[in-house]
Amino acid sequence: MTNKLNQWFFVSTAIFIIILSCSTQPHDKIIEIDANKNYPELDLRLSDIADISYIPLKFGKDTMTIIGELPRQVFVTSDRIFLGDINTIDPKIVVYSLKGEPLYRIGDKGNGPGELVSGSFCFSVDTIKKEVYIWGTREEQLYVFSLEGQYKKSKKDYGSSLSFNNIENINNTTLVGFNPKAIYYQPEWIAKGNKVMNFGRRSLSYIDKDSLTLLDVPDINFSRIHTSKIGTSGMSITTTSKGCYFFSFRSDTTFFMDDSLKITPKFVDVTKYQNRGEMCIFPVLETDKYIFLTSAIALDKESVFSNVKFLVYDKAKNSIYKIRGDSSSSYTEDMKIFGFYLTLNPNYLAKRLYYHNLKDNYDKLSDTLKRITDQMNENDNPVLMLIKFK
Repeated sequence: MTNKLNQWFFVSTAIFIIILSCSTQPHDKIIEIDANKNYPELDLRLSDIADISYIPLKFGKDTMTIIGELPRQVFVTSDRIFLGDINTIDPKIVVYSLKGEPLYRIGDKGNGPGELVSGSFCFSVDTIKKEVYIWGTREEQLYVFSLEGQYKKSKKDYGSSLSFNNIENINNTTLVGFNPKAIYYQPEWIAKGNKVMNFGRRSLSYIDKDSLTLLDVPDINFSRIHTSKIGTSGMSITTTSKGCYFFSFRSDTTFFMDDSLKITPKFVDVTKYQNRGEMCIFPVLETDKYIFLTSAIALDKESVFSNVKFLVYDKAKNSIYKIRGDSSSSYTEDMKIFGFYLTLNPNYLAKRLYYHNLKDNYDKLSDTLKRITDQMNENDNPVLMLIKFK
């Protein structure tokens, strides 16, 4: 009898320890970040944790010169690249092969069915349902296309309270849209005294993919800022393999949503920012081992880009590190290159490299990029730098 009691005691204790350890794993905790703290350095080589490819984007009958760049305007499949071309003359998504050959376009300029009014849009791709969802910002309309670019349906008249800066394919049945401008918070260095303006819009809205109707799901609220000097609302969602991070500039909290639509706070920024224009720190990419983070600053003439912080959170060690590396050139294969180049994929970052910048930084380029640049001219489309994390 005593032996059985002892066995029961040891088994119960082991189960208790397992349950306790599971409940206290880092992913269940709110992680505090101080961007000014002197964290230890971590020497990571980009080539050790990611595969890098350079894809010259060629011209085709339905394409024109690609201008500008916004985060989350790229989605990559096993054989295609969906690239948002947000120019106002001919807004569209151009679908390329992995060799940079343009295959077809999605969307046309106009006011008819399936046509985009302006170049202001965001999109999401569902490879299971084989659909592409485009939210037209100015027309406040949701469009649905097939993966091959055929227009299927659309819906508008959602009401004045709905507005998106990003949409995300959060699960098999639901789209979630995020609007970081739902509340405008003017800090003292912009306005005389703090001023909060609520325009009655939701931060998060949910749409059923089949009916395109809004779902009744509670919203999240936290103070945020958006002014004309900050062109960063396109980075307010970070996609991971298990869900999405949502954050808003000047907020101290980053939230995580899983595919069951459960929302939990993940990061709290406790930094006391000393420099004018510095705002917050947020996640830009998550791998099995790391969560990479960067800070944001106001995009104006007084910004000091050397103040941008690059950090990494080691999930196994529950520790934060500085990323070591040279960020003097955005054309080197360095860990700091990816601060603002989120895609719609959980394991990809992407940057467009234009000919004039490549030419001006020729001596700093890798041999691969030098060979590509030698075959380009100033009228060519940019080279797409794809960084796929292992």
